[in-house]
Amino acid sequence: MSHALSSAASAAAARGAVAADIEFLVPAAGQPFVYADEPAAGAPPASARFESRRVPVADVRDGAGLSLEANGAALVRQRTVVRDFYDDDQLTGRYYPECADIIRAALGAARVVVFDHNVRRGERLALRPDRYDQGRPAYHAHTDYTPASARRRLGEEFGAEAAALARRRWLQVNLWRPLRAPLRDAPLALCDGASLAAAALWPTELRYPDRCGEIYYLAHEPGQRWHYASDMDTDELWLIKNFDSLATGRVAPHSAFVNPRRHRHVPPRESIEVRAFAFLDG
Repeated sequence: MSHALSSAASAAAARGAVAADIEFLVPAAGQPFVYADEPAAGAPPASARFESRRVPVADVRDGAGLSLEANGAALVRQRTVVRDFYDDDQLTGRYYPECADIIRAALGAARVVVFDHNVRRGERLALRPDRYDQGRPAYHAHTDYTPASARRRLGEEFGAEAAALARRRWLQVNLWRPLRAPLRDAPLALCDGASLAAAALWPTELRYPDRCGEIYYLAHEPGQRWHYASDMDTDELWLIKNFDSLATGRVAPHSAFVNPRRHRHVPPRESIEVRAFAFLDG
């Protein structure tokens, strides 16, 4: 067998559903809260509690894939001209406009505004405080915004224009790209929005030193369907919906997971996600 055929056979054999451990919120009375950073001395402990559940995570390469309207997420492909994802000037000057174009084309949006980003590095990589803040992969099933926090962020970004924009259909979406390939360390799992009961989404206060945000954490339910894309390359991106002003619009909770097929020496994950508002009409 040629090297090319051998590689293709190995890649095909590596595909298929995996059994992954994902952290879900344990429902309790009252609104839970967590800290975005280390809490101040004497602060009360976070009230959110999580439990690990093993769930099957299907490989989208084995089926028809996902769509943003039907499932809350879609896999898209686009190269980037950015060469240093730790350079803020390249990110805001080049990558933000690239991402806005990708989102606009994928959604047929009239307007897209990218408003922030987050780079995450696997546990075996040092963070780089000499550049800008980075984080670690997040292993709790969540969405980045609730309706309340999405509307609040819309107001913060657009000021007096926000009220008029909110009369249109608008979305808050993330565009998530691996910076090393193939991605085998801490890949992203997404919950199919078509399998999601609204009651499984729990608003959770996210406390910062100077403000409070709000996200959804996900409680486990047996009917939830999970998906990932095996061996993502750096030209592949997950487009993920966190909020939709359309009442029937679907969102896709997501979480990193420990890949049971990860080989010992795979490169640690590096990834970037940008957050954006997309306006679909008017």
